[in-house]
Amino acid sequence: MAGVLVVGGDRVGEIESLLQDKGFRNVYHVSGRKKSDVKATIPADTELVLVFINFVSHSLSKNIKKLAKQKHVPIVFCRRSCDAVAMYQPAIG
Repeated sequence: MAGVLVVGGDRVGEIESLLQDKGFRNVYHVSGRKKSDVKATIPADTELVLVFINFVSHSLSKNIKKLAKQKHVPIVFCRRSCDAVAMYQPAIG
């Protein structure tokens, strides 16, 4: 089961549907609004981390980037838009 972690933004509504159409079964979301979000972890089945750059703090971004590197999970930084997500072509088998 492929999962994707979305970091940033209050809601992921239409973007979640787009990601599921691309083959991601589980869409996890961390809004980045709470102080405790800096300590967010990456779920075990995550195959991609998607960070919306205009909705996260530098410390959250740095922590997620470090965790993704440790787990060898690709990370994509983009603006929060369906167009940016639609352009991503995952390599899911």
